[in-house]
Amino acid sequence: MVNEVLQVFGFLLTVLGWLLSIVTCSISSWKRSDVKGEVIESITRTTGLWIRCTQQATGHWTCDNYDSYFLGLPVPLQGARATTLLSLLLGFFGILLAIFGLSCTTIAAENARLKARMVVASGMLHVAGGVSLGTGVCWFAATVLQDYQNPGNQVSAGRYVYGEALFVGWAAMVVGILGGIAMCISSWSTKDDDHHHHHHHMERHIPPYTYNPPRPKQNSTEYI
Repeated sequence: MVNEVLQVFGFLLTVLGWLLSIVTCSISSWKRSDVKGEVIESITRTTGLWIRCTQQATGHWTCDNYDSYFLGLPVPLQGARATTLLSLLLGFFGILLAIFGLSCTTIAAENARLKARMVVASGMLHVAGGVSLGTGVCWFAATVLQDYQNPGNQVSAGRYVYGEALFVGWAAMVVGILGGIAMCISSWSTKDDDHHHHHHHMERHIPPYTYNPPRPKQNSTEYI
């Protein structure tokens, strides 16, 4: 039996996680310059997956794209791009499957087992997408931390700290994985329930067989 409330709740979580993944991918602040210790916070530099930006003391922002998309870029940046885009792709197909598979939709309503399998598959896609996004975010964050703690890079002007995108990415990972798990749980046992129900349904329609032995004929003729 499908738990429709849990199914819809999981679907809403996965949609939220996917939207947060889009925000994570587009935010230009995966890391930002560390201004701690500076007397005048004159320049703030931020780095995203696709652009780098600089904010002057006047509040004016200037942003530029990376000179190359793949060649010569740091491996953690390339990894974060790949895992984030993979997460968005998995989430997109997961949402499509869920729209077809949710119990509250009329698509393929006559086939409950197929719809349940779609929801379970959708949940698995979202869990995989959350893991993919989390891998890229954690890898990038570990690199930022390693560079920050590098003894040869103790000048605050050259150090970077975590940007907002990393925290949004971690939130997207958690929300997406929880939503995917909820969707799997809501529909996982449906196929077993349907088989069990079908088995009992057949049993109700097969009349029980009982053996009735023939009765001996009574002689209606009386001898006098």
